[in-house]
Amino acid sequence: MERWNNRVAVVSGASEGIGEAIVRRLAAEGMKVVALARREAMLKEIEKEMADKKLYVKGHICDVTDDDQVRTAFQWIEDNVGPVSVLVNNAGVLKVKPLTELEISDMRTVVDTNLTGLLETTIHGLRSMKKNGIDDGHIININSIHGHRVVSPAISVYIATKHGVTVLSETLKTELGEKKSKIRVTSVSPGAVITSMNRWMIEERPSMRYLEAKDIVESVIFALSAPANVNVSEIIVEPV
Repeated sequence: MERWNNRVAVVSGASEGIGEAIVRRLAAEGMKVVALARREAMLKEIEKEMADKKLYVKGHICDVTDDDQVRTAFQWIEDNVGPVSVLVNNAGVLKVKPLTELEISDMRTVVDTNLTGLLETTIHGLRSMKKNGIDDGHIININSIHGHRVVSPAISVYIATKHGVTVLSETLKTELGEKKSKIRVTSVSPGAVITSMNRWMIEERPSMRYLEAKDIVESVIFALSAPANVNVSEIIVEPV
């Protein structure tokens, strides 16, 4: 992780759960971390706690489904923190309801957050890297095991978006490779993690084995720590 010291990492969906855990760890590793999320109070709490530890974390309000907020956020990052070297796309939502019962507004929220929002932050992150001559950056997409298999019809739209993330990660890696870029792309696909998003599952299946946010953080660090000539394309993380 030494080569990332003092460089800028941006993490979306960063106010709690996996995103918050990634923010804390990257800051502890010496990176300048910008935490993007919708909930300002939670961001300020994380920022203050990290500042007390002499670690660099700046929170910035950003709803990844809002084009203007995403564009403004990345401009603010460039102007006030520096060019992006690492982007962790973690923002995601889950609506537990079969497709035939799902409200159109809920469907749009899932697609716009999990897929369109990820695309937009990726585009802005890559533009920041290109503009500033950063050709050794890293895009990490927090995906899901549901991006590789169909498990439950109760979360069909979520599953569809995560399959989209799998394909987008692979095609982006291929596109960058064809351009001889050294920017790496990694998809991290966890099983069920103990987070507020999965509260419904934990309540329904308390005896099932679950991952913790720190387990996913270790996978992110593993991918970032790989030699610069190595791309860890996919990590699937499941409890034993």
